[in-house]
Amino acid sequence: MEFLDCSSLAARTYDTLSQGQRQKVLIARALMANPDLLILDEPCTGLDIFAREQLLQMIEKITKQSSGPTLLYVTHHIEEITPCFTHTLLVKNGEIYKGDETENCLQSDVLSDFFDTPVEVQEHHNRKWLTLAGDK
Repeated sequence: MEFLDCSSLAARTYDTLSQGQRQKVLIARALMANPDLLILDEPCTGLDIFAREQLLQMIEKITKQSSGPTLLYVTHHIEEITPCFTHTLLVKNGEIYKGDETENCLQSDVLSDFFDTPVEVQEHHNRKWLTLAGDK
């Protein structure tokens, strides 16, 4: 919990924690077993923008550990795909649509085909953000 900057939560009961604090504690708990693989399935669901960004920073910190686990991160929001994720797998209707380096997957033309809707991918602060084509 100290590594993830949430040791202040150790004395609190789970039911008194916010959703963001709960996610941090659950991830810290999972890391106690020193797993080779950590699957994070929509970990930012229900978080406000501040809690989301704190959680994403924590995930980045985990990936920088030399002995850290491989992370499998599931999301519907491309802005959550931080630079630590080198590869992306797009799944559509239960089938693999495209799997490649993240940079090759998070492109406007690829995602427009994937979503069957014209979209634009923009980069801000080293992260990709999706907008509907024509929206500014």
